[in-house]
Amino acid sequence: MPLIPMKQTVTRIRTEGNEWDGTKTEIRTPMKCAINEGTKLVRSMSGSAGVQGTTSSEAVSSAQIYFDKLADIRLTDVLEYTNELGITRRYPPLTIEIKRLNGKPILTVVSV
Repeated sequence: MPLIPMKQTVTRIRTEGNEWDGTKTEIRTPMKCAINEGTKLVRSMSGSAGVQGTTSSEAVSSAQIYFDKLADIRLTDVLEYTNELGITRRYPPLTIEIKRLNGKPILTVVSV
């Protein structure tokens, strides 16, 4: 039984082979997970010639994906998620963290 409910599904996309010799293949594997996604607005401030103001802003999307026990996720994989609104996003993993209890993996947390 998972530590937290795994009610969402992501598709792990893993490519194998080489593109130059025509053996590149894409393997798509659905995986049960729990996902916590969000978007935030990042602004950078400028202070040139005594004038303070916002020079640029950028929307940044991020998510944490939780898998039960030890999940087979690599930094070279791409995780594809379709939310309840039908919006599909593709995330490359930034960090993969394994949570352990008494030496046994209980949760894999992937930050994207």
